[in-house]
Amino acid sequence: MELNLPMDGKEMVSDASSYTKDGSLDYHGQPAVKRRTGGWRCGLLLLVNQGLANLAFAGVEMNMVLFAKSVLRQTNEEAANTFSRLMGTLYISSLMGAFLSDSYLGRYITCVVFQVVSVIGFVALSISTHSFLLKPQGCGKIGQQCDPHSSSEIALFYISIYLIAIGNGAPEPALATFGADQFDEEDPKEKQSKSSFYSYFYAALNLGYLFSQTVLVYVENIGYWVLVFWICAGCVIFAFLLLLSGTFRYRRFRPSGNPLSRFSQVIVASFRKINLQVPSNGKELYEVYERENETINSRRILHTNDFKFLDRAAIMTPVEMNMTATSNGRNPNPWYLCTVTQVEEVKCILRFPLHRSMQGRLMP
Repeated sequence: MELNLPMDGKEMVSDASSYTKDGSLDYHGQPAVKRRTGGWRCGLLLLVNQGLANLAFAGVEMNMVLFAKSVLRQTNEEAANTFSRLMGTLYISSLMGAFLSDSYLGRYITCVVFQVVSVIGFVALSISTHSFLLKPQGCGKIGQQCDPHSSSEIALFYISIYLIAIGNGAPEPALATFGADQFDEEDPKEKQSKSSFYSYFYAALNLGYLFSQTVLVYVENIGYWVLVFWICAGCVIFAFLLLLSGTFRYRRFRPSGNPLSRFSQVIVASFRKINLQVPSNGKELYEVYERENETINSRRILHTNDFKFLDRAAIMTPVEMNMTATSNGRNPNPWYLCTVTQVEEVKCILRFPLHRSMQGRLMP
């Protein structure tokens, strides 16, 4: 089979094996060509990006209690609350980033947008600390408190650290998955590289923390807060530039839309066809196999025999068969007919609580 798809508006690629098989797209929204996109060239950019981003965040996080006590003149309880709010914002933003990347923005856009937020936060923190938080000069060391600050100065500090937490937390889950997207899981060699990427990803994360804990924390303890914050700001700026440098080479998947809608569509479609007989195997159910339609959504999921009543959502009636045959590539209404992949996504959600309850019963 030959595919004659334009690349960069000039060249033509005729070998089907030159394309990824997992449905990933290139910058132009066309099926990704293996030798021109993804792979370790892009994976390394994202690994360094992750390491630098975590180095910078750890440089702020590790000594936040000390900064709050010595620079902001907070009590132990107030400093602990400041740290807790910082980490709480980080974790909540991780959930928000994962939802936005998978449902609406896509992983690349999520990483870009929130890393810009992180850069703004670090620069604002560095400027505010240098301009008016470290007064008088030389304060901020262990046991040496700074002068009291106005409410507007304190407010700017909190805005800065919350921007940092949001900018670091939101892209992290998207970045890990985006890095894995650079490897075609349908290719045996690249599938092995994908597994290795996850190991290197968390190694990069921990190396960033290690440098902050051993070097930056020491520098902060002797009062050089501004120097450390500018180092952190420089790291996130460089990390952001690395992310942008691979823009035209990244492989990407389009977001799948609101997961609540996809879940509801399967439930509604299965109830609409409650009187239909469920086929004995998944081969008779509706799925999108054409190459051009694979790029619209994410990877396909194979049919399973659990929760067979949901399979009715993927049964094609004679009317739907006729509409699909004459639709000129348009997808049918998902509130009436869902793909096997969409049905299996719902099954995965339903399996989780059952799996957890069975674990609880089996444990002594």
